[in-house]
Amino acid sequence: MSDAVVQDLTRQYQHTFKILVEEIERFTDEDWLKGITFFQTPVVQAMHILDCLDFYAGEDTGQAYTWGHGFGGGWWELALDRMPAKELLVVYAREIEQRILAQLSGLSDADLMVVRPQPAEGQTTVIGHHLYALKHTLHHHGQLAALSVWHGHAGGSWD
Repeated sequence: MSDAVVQDLTRQYQHTFKILVEEIERFTDEDWLKGITFFQTPVVQAMHILDCLDFYAGEDTGQAYTWGHGFGGGWWELALDRMPAKELLVVYAREIEQRILAQLSGLSDADLMVVRPQPAEGQTTVIGHHLYALKHTLHHHGQLAALSVWHGHAGGSWD
């Protein structure tokens, strides 16, 4: 199989976005802004996940990323009444997913081993960067799942 690693990575991203969107959609509009702490609310967790994925999916140009650009500000800056609806975040998730999948479709397995011009978070290779993005996303997916259970819904979408 040619470029089996790229294909595996692509499938992992597809599955991660699938379960992330499923988790987001579990929340009611009433639940969306309520949580254990300000950071541990569904809206803030979802914003954080997607803002980071947008950052990870950005081109490696060395240009500064504008955190919160998709929301009119960072999750730490916005008042609750300015937080985005979950439907907006689902659309944003799909946009980022398509961008990442398009990037991966142009790579070979050998491309994944290339050292990135702007290493970040301790990852120097292209595959290391992607693995970190997935690890970070799934960490916060778990927090969303716990918040879903806290709100009385099922949690832990995985299939």
